[in-house]
Amino acid sequence: MSTATVTKSIRLSPEEAEELARLSAQTATPEASLMKQWVREGMRTRKIELAVQAYMQRKVDLRGGAAMAGVSYNRFLRELQSRNIVVLEDDQFLERLASLAETFDDEELRLAVQHALNRGSGSMEGRSQE
Repeated sequence: MSTATVTKSIRLSPEEAEELARLSAQTATPEASLMKQWVREGMRTRKIELAVQAYMQRKVDLRGGAAMAGVSYNRFLRELQSRNIVVLEDDQFLERLASLAETFDDEELRLAVQHALNRGSGSMEGRSQE
């Protein structure tokens, strides 16, 4: 990591500036350090949010989502699970489920599988939200 830094500035309302000063005093942490910490946390959170959205839209698979979020595969998988996003790692799951729908003549299941297949490529990991 480079040791060079770039200065960025923001505008705060008087109330926000007072709150920042109060938090700085309470934590004995310089205001600049607090703001830098919050920016880093915000960027980390936003990267994960964007990766989860891309995953749900089938733009990336698990590995792509993890790379996009800048986290490990396992960390991204845990993030999806914590949001109750079902992860199906078997590429053939929907095709086998369609076969079961035909075998048992289950129209509701057939329609659900068709809907899931229409949402994405079918060759990527299937995923849905509970």
